[in-house]
Amino acid sequence: MEYKNIAPGDKTVQSEIIPFGTLNPNFNGYNSLTGTNLRFTVAQRNPNNGRVFSNLYPAFSLPTANFEVTGWDIDWGSNSLSEIDSAGEVLIVEFPKNTYGELIDGRTIRLDINLNSGATPNNFFVNCYSSYFAGFNASSDPSAEAEVFGHTSAFNYVPPVSNPGVGDLSTNVAFLFSDQIQPPVAGGSWSDGYTLTQIPKGYTDGVETAYNFDNDKAIGTSTDGGSGMDVPVGICYLDKGFCVVTHPTLVNNWNFSATTAYGSGVAYTGTSSAATQVYFAAGNTEATFFSFEKQWVLNVLCRAESNEFYLTQNTSAADLNPTVVTGPVLLPNTNELGAGTFYDLDSVQKPAYITEVALYDQNGTMLAIAKPDRPVKKLSNEPAYFNLKFRF
Repeated sequence: MEYKNIAPGDKTVQSEIIPFGTLNPNFNGYNSLTGTNLRFTVAQRNPNNGRVFSNLYPAFSLPTANFEVTGWDIDWGSNSLSEIDSAGEVLIVEFPKNTYGELIDGRTIRLDINLNSGATPNNFFVNCYSSYFAGFNASSDPSAEAEVFGHTSAFNYVPPVSNPGVGDLSTNVAFLFSDQIQPPVAGGSWSDGYTLTQIPKGYTDGVETAYNFDNDKAIGTSTDGGSGMDVPVGICYLDKGFCVVTHPTLVNNWNFSATTAYGSGVAYTGTSSAATQVYFAAGNTEATFFSFEKQWVLNVLCRAESNEFYLTQNTSAADLNPTVVTGPVLLPNTNELGAGTFYDLDSVQKPAYITEVALYDQNGTMLAIAKPDRPVKKLSNEPAYFNLKFRF
């Protein structure tokens, strides 16, 4: 066996963005939640209501104190966000952490909310779809509106990103809209471009037309350009796995009487405000989305240069009558001593065939082994390179 040190520059570590669950064929990036995997909690603006989760309002950057509400109305009174603080409570929808990757793609969420039978709109379900106020094909909305509730926009990083895409750091926020509350001002439907079968534009193997703001996905209009403003019905916190439904029509009319408490949650007791960690029977509500995760890749370039790795210990080489070298022997172009019997294939002008490449630590412990799908021919006067990838 021949050994050679890996040069420092031949080892690199990089990250790759891949659909969540790529290594698990049950996912491939998309997931659908219903039943106990989709839980609801009501939070009130009043911080003195005595409920365990009364602190959730400020946790989601929603205006809480009276002066915050007043300031909000001043800052956003002529903007789509003016609707966000119009209810005294919100409906929080939780996605369990093990159901999504590092970040949910903010273009891809669909949330179906179960309403009371007498509610207006007169429909047992309201279908909500996520979208942005800044129509870039990124994993979250880089708009100023999204920055209010999330992290710094990609536009405001140093250096700024003028055309943010998938994987660029940004707000980690998207907004929910519903045709049943108000269709897009610009026309079409909030469901335009919705799919569960195609990887969104921007990812490896992404489909050009899947969730593409350039041609088939509606974009929110934040300020009144003479034709009105789009009305968000909720906010999505993409790295935390929460959607917060804010529109009073949905908050005041969701069918809480059909829910069951999950674990130590608080069940319906005649008022929706008491509902904590409750769920609907499977199929009565549903959330679907695409998410991604980062995969770390260790690249190791293994070089078999000219005048290296043409000795073999494979006893079948004896039939060729090569020069036989008995170890210990100083292996070509290395400082390593090889023990045992070696056959010099160069002496009979025959190639060696490399069938596996192994990595060892400094103590001689094998860490990994790679086997090509066929033997690789190696002549003494020719190099052979192997790029090994280890994914974590």
